[in-house]
Amino acid sequence: MSATWGPGTVILGRYRLDSMLGRGGMGSVWRAEHLQLRSPVAIKVIDAAISNNSQMLTRFMREAQSAALLRSPHVVQVLDFGVDDGTPFIVMELLQGESLAERIKRLKQLPAEDVIRLLTQVLRAVAKAHEAGIVHRDLKPDNIFICAEDPEIAKVLDFGVAKVTGGELSGAVGTHPGMMIGTPYYMSPEQMKATGVDARADLWGIAVIAYECLIGSRPFAGDELGELVIAICTGSAPVPSQHATVPPGFDEWFLKGVQRDRDRRFASAREMADGLINLSSAVGPSRPQFATVRNLASIPMPVPKPPASRAPAPGADSLDLTTGQRAVAALDRPPSPLSHAAYALIAVAALIVAAVGLFVGYGGAAALKRVGNEPAAASLTTAKPAAAASPVSVPHGQPGQPEPFVASPTTVSAPSAQQAAAVAPPQPSKVALPASSRGEAKTSYPRKGDRLENQEWRR
Repeated sequence: MSATWGPGTVILGRYRLDSMLGRGGMGSVWRAEHLQLRSPVAIKVIDAAISNNSQMLTRFMREAQSAALLRSPHVVQVLDFGVDDGTPFIVMELLQGESLAERIKRLKQLPAEDVIRLLTQVLRAVAKAHEAGIVHRDLKPDNIFICAEDPEIAKVLDFGVAKVTGGELSGAVGTHPGMMIGTPYYMSPEQMKATGVDARADLWGIAVIAYECLIGSRPFAGDELGELVIAICTGSAPVPSQHATVPPGFDEWFLKGVQRDRDRRFASAREMADGLINLSSAVGPSRPQFATVRNLASIPMPVPKPPASRAPAPGADSLDLTTGQRAVAALDRPPSPLSHAAYALIAVAALIVAAVGLFVGYGGAAALKRVGNEPAAASLTTAKPAAAASPVSVPHGQPGQPEPFVASPTTVSAPSAQQAAAVAPPQPSKVALPASSRGEAKTSYPRKGDRLENQEWRR
């Protein structure tokens, strides 16, 4: 980049550089802002030392064109390209997260389900590139970025050394025969020999990356470049399960990916992804899906889980994200024991209210009848009684029967009982309870169950 470029530099009147994010073999990457849109972007600027190198400029242009051509969510998006003050630059989307190399350095070994999920997304991007006639040739953990989203998304970076074998970019200038292109640890034997590189070279690199993610070290190593070349081209490939715990079937998948005979490797990125997906059933319930027309029908749909035995919170709705169906948790909730007790209390209260109503109704009817008869009784008792009849004792009943009552004397005033009967309607006989200790008699109405022959009572 230009020696005068730094924080605060405005490029073409549209982008202002803020801070440097990193530096690579061809240049540096900066955090910047689009002045008109007020949106953050990332700008890759080629170094001034190689800005006049035609071959480097061609590669820089190829990177921008290749990434812009691949419309995939798993390829970094290129927004703009230009030259300012003799310095070329590429404007890309600003990614938040970390590279796969940084995650391996931090965790040493990644969970198998994460490796399968992330590399399946990488293979989706690689398949898109191969269909467009683009071979990346430099796939490595540094060129795979894990975006901090929910869920995480892997994106492929840096198509600077990509080889174009056809399509819209077929006219681009390639590399010279015998030139070794790529990062040695992840290069295939044909890349080491610089002969006949095709799309299957990228599949070798992905197999090596998967091994490093699960084991924590690279499968091929050497203190010198010559030792590394010998290990890759002539040495035996390590068996992953002999160095760490791996998912069942990973040994076969890896060894097929690093076959020196390209014809014995996976035929395509989609076939390699299908093999990786098949390993997911042994590492977790969630199956990462590599959507293709060929295998969409074979991907099993998740089965909804039965409702849990523990009742959820009252009135809470639950959303099943797997099936997309909403279920009201209250419908699955078992009846609470408190509800039965509440029903019993309500029933008892209803019986008490009914009994009180009957009692009040019966007492009110009796009171009304007594009030209606009081004037006639007064007229009959104004005269002096002719004689006082002796109390009549009612024989005691059988054991368990109610205590017998004593009938009170009935008095009739002059002139005669026949005339009194003509004046007033018949009155019910008054029954007196046994006398108290003071000798006073108490008046009471007959109780239910007493066998009295009074006609008015029966009516």
